[in-house]
Amino acid sequence: MTKYTKEQRTTFAVGYFLVLQLLEQCPERLVRLYYSEDALKSDAYRKIERLVPKERRTLSSKAIEKISGKENGYVMAEFLKKEEKLDPEKDHLVLVAPRDKGNLGNAMRSLLAFHLHDIALIRDCCDLFDPKVIRSSMGAFFHLRMKVYDSFEDYRKEFDRPYYPFVLQKARPLGEVSFRSPCSLVFGNEASGLPEELHNENAVRIEQSDEVDSLNLTTSIAIALYQLDRQRKF
Repeated sequence: MTKYTKEQRTTFAVGYFLVLQLLEQCPERLVRLYYSEDALKSDAYRKIERLVPKERRTLSSKAIEKISGKENGYVMAEFLKKEEKLDPEKDHLVLVAPRDKGNLGNAMRSLLAFHLHDIALIRDCCDLFDPKVIRSSMGAFFHLRMKVYDSFEDYRKEFDRPYYPFVLQKARPLGEVSFRSPCSLVFGNEASGLPEELHNENAVRIEQSDEVDSLNLTTSIAIALYQLDRQRKF
């Protein structure tokens, strides 16, 4: 067992909750379960044990430590990476070149919280399958359809629909926007925002006070998804 690399065909979910989410949502992707001696004392492990054949279970604290670092991970699932085709009938979240793994995982949580399940990532982005992304998603990772595109143009070729770029200036306030579904909410990365060539007549801004420079990316995403979800209910 070596440390995770982007090039390998598998990735890892560390901890009881994430492992159970994997086994409940996509058990066919499991390659191997690793567990520590301490896990044997846990009721959660006994539940996992019933779901994983003996030949796919390995006792190895060292394997878990290599992936989780200092985190106390008593169980870890190695599973196959797989991108999912997005649903053309549903609204999408599109993230252009997100770099922070924690932000990406948090965005997944917000997506699921507001009843959406499709996320497109535009390169150059952080690794969708990095264990840090999976951990920070708090299980949302296993409930979503996710796909990485080489460019926004490639995404648009597949989905010809209204898209709403979120920007800081020269845009309508979010409260005045009526989303036309199915649509795509588009956000730029944490440092540089959204490239100007992706701005259009549907550009949206989230109103805020002058006392802060800008909102955190994940905060902005959550606010936008809440507003979209609210409009779909009324």
